[in-house]
Order: sequence, then structure tokens, then C-alpha cells
Amino acid sequence: MAKFLVAVAATAASMVSASLGDPWMYTLTGACDAQNDVNGMTFVKQGNTLSGAPYYKALSAWRFLYYDPDCQSSQDGTPRWILDDQRPDVNKTRDLDGDGSCDYIGQLNSEDTSHPPATGEWTMLCDGVYEKQYLILLEGTSTTTTTAKASTSTTTSRKVGVVTAAGEFDDGYSTQTTNNTKNTKASLVLGGACAYKRTLNGLIFDVVSTAADGSPIYKARGVEEYIYHDADCDGAGSVTTARWVLDNSKPSSTATNDLDGDGKCTYHARLDSA
Repeated sequence: MAKFLVAVAATAASMVSASLGDPWMYTLTGACDAQNDVNGMTFVKQGNTLSGAPYYKALSAWRFLYYDPDCQSSQDGTPRWILDDQRPDVNKTRDLDGDGSCDYIGQLNSEDTSHPPATGEWTMLCDGVYEKQYLILLEGTSTTTTTAKASTSTTTSRKVGVVTAAGEFDDGYSTQTTNNTKNTKASLVLGGACAYKRTLNGLIFDVVSTAADGSPIYKARGVEEYIYHDADCDGAGSVTTARWVLDNSKPSSTATNDLDGDGKCTYHARLDSA
């Protein structure tokens, strides 16, 4: 069965702790196939419940993300973050959806009421069975962006003053202004890998170099995993479909094809793209 593999761009704000205040928006990835409709959903903060925890509603659907200290109202329930298709009652202290049971799309046990975890293993309803799914909640935007940081430096120098042939005095001062522009590409956070490749979920990929065709090469933080573009993955001309590749072999920044140099199209995953 096909899996929905996604790499979303991470802004600087999404990489820092939410201790500076409640995040106001999340984009969700990593749900199972049966709940594929929630992948890519953006949840926006609506307010706070009686416990003080923030709660969120999806922009595009009747889906909610909220904290419930006791989803069965049993007085001894396990507190948890919940993904649900029922709006929580902000005036209740427990069983916020009022159904008297712990039925929901997904949940993650937590004592932290300040915000849902950025990454974690949720229990999710998938084809009628609750399964473990590694979800990523990316704060802010999920749009890939490239920003430019520009600075201007001015250098002033002086030579010995002289009198020119025209009889004018040159004080020897000269000024040079230089514009310095640095391109910063957004990092990528990966989610949606199958159970066999679940260790890839949550990896953060940064741009480390540029391939011969000008495309960026990404490397995961702390491990040898890469995302790169390859025009011909076996280098023999038999595979002519260009593709983005997720691989554990370091790609060459000078080769024009078969960037990992294995003479084969072997990798974790790929996405055809010219």
C-alpha cells in the first residue's frame, strides 16, 4: 500500500521551543493511509480550554486538536492530546467532546498542557484499529521558502593627498560600498514513512551543498541520510526519468547522473520530477 511521504519546510520559528508562548498554527503530517485526509491540514489556535491548554481547529475541515485531562470523565483518566472530529467544550474540565468515551482520530498521552508535542508517537484509528503513528506538528508555515539576508558594508581608505595636474587638491580619501547577500534555504522535516522505515520520521534535513544541475543537496542532522535530485539514477541511460531521491549514500556534487555512484537505482524512496 502506498505511503504518503512528505518533507515540509521548517522555518526558524518551528525549530524553537514553544516556551515563548502558545504556537498559533500547526501543519500535521505522518498520519496513516486511512486518515490521509488530515495529512497537510493546518490547525489554527481558537482559544484556550478551562484547563488553560490551547485548542486548534483545521482550516479546511471539521477537525480539532485539544488537550483532555480525562476523556471518559472517570476521575482517574490519563491526560492526553487528542485529534478529533468533535469540537471540545471549553467550559468542561474533562471529557471535552462530551461523548462519555475515549473515541477520537488520534491521541498522545502527555502531562504538558502548554502545547501539543512537535513530534511524537500517537495512537491513531486506522481502518478500525488503533495503531502507533509518528506524527509531526510543524509550527507556522509548511510552504518552502528561500530568504535573502542582505547587508551593506562601507570601506573608507586614504592615500597621501596630492595636487592634480589641473591644480586641484585630492585629499586621498576613497569610499567603497559593498552589498553582501546571503541566501538561506529552509530546512525540511520528513514524515509519513512506513513502519519499516519509521526511523526516518522526524529527521530534519538541511541544505549542505549544491548538485551539478544546481539543485540543493540536503543532509539529515546527525545521521547519513540525504535528499537530492538525480537525472539518471543508474548512470546507464536505462532510467531516464529524473527524480528526487531519499538515500543513505552521500551524493556527489559534481556528477551529472548516478549521484551516489552505485550504478543502480537503489534508495529508500523517490519521487519522479523533472
